[in-house]
Amino acid sequence: MRTAATDLLGIEFPIFAFSHCRDVVAAVSRAGGLGVLGAVAHTPEQLEIDLNWIEAEIGDKPYGVDLIIPAKYMGSDEGGYTMDQVLALIPPEHQAFVDDILARYEVPELPPGTTSSPAGGS
Repeated sequence: MRTAATDLLGIEFPIFAFSHCRDVVAAVSRAGGLGVLGAVAHTPEQLEIDLNWIEAEIGDKPYGVDLIIPAKYMGSDEGGYTMDQVLALIPPEHQAFVDDILARYEVPELPPGTTSSPAGGS
């Protein structure tokens, strides 16, 4: 089954499996879907072990890693960054990538006065 998602991600089936179990992630990716490792509870050392294991199991097939943004971040000791400071940290290539996706899929602009995430368009 070909869809925009399968073409974009280079997978055979539009099946996405989010799991904390590396075995499930590898099995889904090997089978033609996209396995995504939920890595929020991983230490850096365990994440490296699991990612190396997954890559050895699936070869060149794609997979994902699901992370969350920590409660403490750079600048939080000073009260956090302003939106302008956050936007300045986003590489221009990333902003161009996001802008291209928004345009390609005809995502409408937010109404004036609406807030968005920093990477949500220029």
